[in-house]
Amino acid sequence: MRQSEVQSQFLKSFGALYPQLTFRGLRRLAHGSLGPYAFVLRVTLGRALIPVDMLCVALTEGYPEEVRRFIQRIGKSGDRPEGPDTVPVLIARYLSPEAQALCRAAGVGYFDLAGNAGLDTANVYFELGGRPNPNAREKQLRDPFAGKAERLARRLLVEPERTWAMRDLAAAAGVSLGMASMATTALAEARLVTKGRGGLHVTDPAGLLEAWGQSYDLRRSALHIYRSWWGTQELEQRLAQRCCAHGRGALTLWSGAGHLLAEDPTAPRLAFYWQGDIQPLVEIMNLDEVKGRTYVFVFEPYDDSVLWETRRIAGDLEIVHPVQLCLDLGSGDEAELALAQRLRAALLGW
Repeated sequence: MRQSEVQSQFLKSFGALYPQLTFRGLRRLAHGSLGPYAFVLRVTLGRALIPVDMLCVALTEGYPEEVRRFIQRIGKSGDRPEGPDTVPVLIARYLSPEAQALCRAAGVGYFDLAGNAGLDTANVYFELGGRPNPNAREKQLRDPFAGKAERLARRLLVEPERTWAMRDLAAAAGVSLGMASMATTALAEARLVTKGRGGLHVTDPAGLLEAWGQSYDLRRSALHIYRSWWGTQELEQRLAQRCCAHGRGALTLWSGAGHLLAEDPTAPRLAFYWQGDIQPLVEIMNLDEVKGRTYVFVFEPYDDSVLWETRRIAGDLEIVHPVQLCLDLGSGDEAELALAQRLRAALLGW
C-alpha cells in the first residue's frame, strides 16, 4: 500500500478506530518543509481535553526495518518536535508488536489501520494493542507474492522452462499444497503461468518477475551498515575464505552484478547477505560503524529462499541468483534499475 493510501485511509477511519481521541484539526505540510513529516494532526484526549499535536509520517507497510529506518531519519533530521505535547507519529497499514516496541523505545507515537496505537507525552498516555493484522489471511489468499507464497514465484523463475506437478512444486518451494494451489491460481488468472492436466509452467517469466518486483521490498531484510579500511577485493576474499566457518554470505546488488557482468566496481562499496552470527564477521572483515573508506552493507535474509540457487565464483565466493539480484536492484534508484535490466537481458534472456 502506498504512503498516500495509508494516509488517506487513516484519516477516513480515524474516528471509528480511535473514539477515545477527538479530532481538532489537520494541517498539511509542504514536502520537506519539516523533515519527513507529511501533516500535523491535533487531537484531544479525556475529559480534560488535553491537546496533542501529532507530527505524522505515513509508512508503506510498517515492517520493523522500515520503522527503524524512519526512526533513524527522524533522529538525524534535526526536526524533532518541541513542546511537551507535540510528538512524532508513525502511521502504517499494520504495526507488529515488534514495530510498536521500537516506537515506544524511541519515544515515537504510532497508529495503524488495525486499531493499534500508542502516545506518550509529558501530559498524555494512550495505548491500544493486541489488534491482529486484519489483512493477513486475505492477503495470503489473493496475493501470490505475500509471505511464503512468494517462494513459489522464486522456484518457478529459477527453473522457468520446467513443467511442474503441483505436489512437486509445493515440496520444492517448502509450502503447503493448499498455498501452492491458491497462489498459482492467482498467477494463472494474471496469465503469467498456465495450469492444466499436463502440469504447470511459466508462460511469461518477464511478466512474473516484474509483477513480483512491484511488491518486493529489499527492506524486509534487516540491514547493517559498516565501513572498513580494506578494499572490496580483500573484503570479498575474507568473506569467502574465513567467514564461511561462521555463517554463509552471498553478494548482492552491484557487488554481485559486477562479477556476473564482468564490470569493475565504480565505488568502494560491498553488499552481501549474511546468514549467521554477525560478530565474527565484524571482526574478520575489520568492520566499523564510523571509520573506513569502503562502505559495507550487510543484509540478513528475511527468508531462507533468498539464498536459493546461489552462484559460486572464485572458489567459495557466492552470489545470489540473478532473479534475486534483479529484485534487489529493482528496489533502488535509476542507476540500479538500469543495471537490473542489463543483468536480466544478459543472464536471464527474458
